[in-house]
Amino acid sequence: MRKKRLLLMFAALSAVALVTGACAEEGGGGGTQAGECESESLQALGATAPDLSSKDFKTVGFSQKAPSVLAQAGRTVKLGFIGDLTGANSNLVTPSNEAAQLAVKQANEAGDLDVTLELVSLDNKDGGPDPAPALAQRLISDAAVLGVIGPAFSGETAVASPLFAEAGLTNISPSATNPDLTTNGWRTFFRALATDAVQGGQTGPLIVDVLGCERVAVVNDRSEYGAGLAEAVAASVEEAGGEVVLNEGVEPTTDYTSVIDSVLASDAEVLYYSGYVAQAPLVVKQYRDKGGEGLFMGGDGDKGADFIAEGAEAAEGAVLTCPCLDPNASDDPESQEFAAAYQEEYGKAVDIYGAEGWDVTQIFIAAIRAGGANPTRASVLEYVTNLSDYEGLTKTFNWTPEHEVEEGEITYVYVVRDGAYALAGRVDELLAE
Repeated sequence: MRKKRLLLMFAALSAVALVTGACAEEGGGGGTQAGECESESLQALGATAPDLSSKDFKTVGFSQKAPSVLAQAGRTVKLGFIGDLTGANSNLVTPSNEAAQLAVKQANEAGDLDVTLELVSLDNKDGGPDPAPALAQRLISDAAVLGVIGPAFSGETAVASPLFAEAGLTNISPSATNPDLTTNGWRTFFRALATDAVQGGQTGPLIVDVLGCERVAVVNDRSEYGAGLAEAVAASVEEAGGEVVLNEGVEPTTDYTSVIDSVLASDAEVLYYSGYVAQAPLVVKQYRDKGGEGLFMGGDGDKGADFIAEGAEAAEGAVLTCPCLDPNASDDPESQEFAAAYQEEYGKAVDIYGAEGWDVTQIFIAAIRAGGANPTRASVLEYVTNLSDYEGLTKTFNWTPEHEVEEGEITYVYVVRDGAYALAGRVDELLAE
């Protein structure tokens, strides 16, 4: 059986078992026995968070001092950023914005550009679509803005991107995952990570084939993101041979008693919450408080430092998926160097989408560098469109004709262990065993 082979392989690779929060005991939802439908089925593949306080960490290439006044020479060109920087879901956005700030700062300090870079960060509080067109127009009307990082969320991206396309202003989102965004023919829009269709489509096999669960309750927050991901998850669970025993949408609230009662009555082995991190800790805490013993799972919107901080003990053992790379849980040296540089700059660990924000900003910096002393919106668009084998932290960038990342169907699996995220691997790799 595939799951038993995974257990043996992971046990050999790592002696550390992840803490479960699950329905493993006899008498739990679905009557499963110990060793089935639990987060111990995922072992951390030898990946440990870097010791960011260690003096052994080198930040060469990530933290440089200005060698000369060259960084102050030439005209000033700008990159824009649009996302929720102060609202309820800002912790999903500020890491990519701060990574962009760090990349711009270091590019100026390096002194090898013929222009000076400036980042213009615009706050779309709470990330809704309504304010986004006006914010987009602010960037469009500034001729010095040559590219835009974002918008961060799908709804705001959907209304801002056609405006950018009309203006010939390239925008690359580090975190907007609605699959439909690249079906509109916007020649200036690119996406730096996998879509909800990919993440949701890979979640069903993860639940059924890897974790050994069958009965799944899916709850979403009725947002464009949450409902779309929930639909993809529910479909993939059934396609993988599992049963969706509940599929319900609940708008953000402080009291989830009613839907949790329905989850408990459904005898679900897994509660999958598709929403944002502002609500996910409330859901898991109230689920545990009411006696829920099932495995708690969620997508990238749930993943963030606040899920662990606010979910506390109830968050232990939760399994979260994300098309994003967490540098703190990665054993890749360059990812660890980035995490160390971010920690040094901001006095905190980099959070969700920070690495993607770094990659997008570096792509824009490379495009501006290629433009010499006179980069333009047109030259930036040409460079980004023709990007080839660009080695980022998170992946190698090549674009499909639709401006998705070629061979970018990557979903990472994280388990909350001892108050931190442990990387269990990629879904495609787990399924290949």
